[in-house]
Amino acid sequence: MFTDLRKKFSRKMKVLNTIELSSSALRHNYRYFAKKHPESKICPVLKSNAYGHGLIEIAEMCSKLNPPYLIVDSFYEAFEIKKAGIKTPCLIIGYTLPENYKHMSFANVAVTILDIATIHALGRLNKKVKVHLKIDTGMHRQGVSLDELDEALDLISQYKKLELEGVCTHFADADNLKKTFTSKQVQKFKKAVKNIDVKWKHVSATAGAGIIFSKDFNMIRLGLGIYGDSLIEKDAKKLRTVMRFSSTLIDIKNIKKGDCVSYGCTFIAKREMKIGLIPAGYYEGVDRRLSNKGYVYYGKVKCKILGRVCMNLTVIDLSKVKGARKGARVDFIKDNVREIAKLCETISYVVWTKIAPTIRRVIR
Repeated sequence: MFTDLRKKFSRKMKVLNTIELSSSALRHNYRYFAKKHPESKICPVLKSNAYGHGLIEIAEMCSKLNPPYLIVDSFYEAFEIKKAGIKTPCLIIGYTLPENYKHMSFANVAVTILDIATIHALGRLNKKVKVHLKIDTGMHRQGVSLDELDEALDLISQYKKLELEGVCTHFADADNLKKTFTSKQVQKFKKAVKNIDVKWKHVSATAGAGIIFSKDFNMIRLGLGIYGDSLIEKDAKKLRTVMRFSSTLIDIKNIKKGDCVSYGCTFIAKREMKIGLIPAGYYEGVDRRLSNKGYVYYGKVKCKILGRVCMNLTVIDLSKVKGARKGARVDFIKDNVREIAKLCETISYVVWTKIAPTIRRVIR
């Protein structure tokens, strides 16, 4: 009964907040990087609810592009994609507790090895598992060290059902156009894997794809870029935003000079004003740091956020909007994610990933 009600809700009931996902923008971004890198296959990164965009919706769109892998952080994400009937294989790049591998199915799934313990845990299962070995070339976060590499390769070869399909690393400073540290990492990686015969060698995420061009690597882990942004400015200008996050104007009020707005009375009107209320707050993804300085868009008009952003509500200034009406659509995120990030003193990743997963996602 509950399942039937949920289906009815998802089909028929109108919602106040909506995430629209542009399939044409996503295809454009994918093809942009594919054209730049004919030597490599592009694998979209869908970790963290597809950077807040919606795991299943983005997986559905990306699967139509026929990438070798959809890249996820966890088995849970891979499981959800498989459960949705999406057939594209998943590459898990995050850490899994070794004792949990015995509960996992490896059909259509490859695993990234981050340490020696993982090799033993997977090998002792005596199951066929495709693995990618991550090598720490200088970021000092995840991966086996260069000193451990020979031991790791030897162990993998001892477990006959482990198929070493790929080797990879991760750049620490890829958005630095001087490339000094990145070049050092590239050289360390090339030297380390020179005699390793595998199907996939991958080093670049979105930023790396903007500065590293080499036939020695044949896969790119495209995260930020697939959604329409890049830390490399020349790429960012060519990309299209996939997400549009809109809300609904649910109330309009007139306030007088001296009236305060929202918690803590942090905004006090200096004149008579028309204000509006939208049912989206910091739970939905309107960062509290946008209080008294962020904006939403009513059409093309920027409406400033007044007072503190609440958990599920935000007040906006409608003084510049002619003919404002209840029920009208307002946009919080469209092509302005960088502006929001700057106001919050953070990055696009954080803005997107903080959006509530309960908001309805619609593919356009």
